[in-house]
Amino acid sequence: MAFTYDLTTAIGKVRFLIPDDDSANYDFEDDEITHLLTLAGSNVTAAAIKGCRLLSRKYAKRATLVTDARGQAYAMRSNDLAKRADELEKSEIGGMSTLTLTRQDGYHDESTTSEYERAARIVYIDQG
Repeated sequence: MAFTYDLTTAIGKVRFLIPDDDSANYDFEDDEITHLLTLAGSNVTAAAIKGCRLLSRKYAKRATLVTDARGQAYAMRSNDLAKRADELEKSEIGGMSTLTLTRQDGYHDESTTSEYERAARIVYIDQG
């Protein structure tokens, strides 16, 4: 059972993002995080998203099997991990994007004698 937490390594960065950084009570072995990184093409955030989703399903399953306070804690952990995965996805995918528009109205953007003097227009698209 190997556990390392070194933020200069990809494994440590994935553990930081999940978070799975308690050496006394951790969810993933180093080999499992390495496998997540392989599945995610060495993308640390994508590996953390995959890890959060896996753990969320794991704890959701445990919560349905146990109906006491421990089961409730598993359900809360499952929900927290699902929310964390969503946060990481938004940070990975979200933000603003730019694109160049081609005019379809007969006017030319490069014209210097009209109201359309700018050659490029920036449009911000919220992907979140």
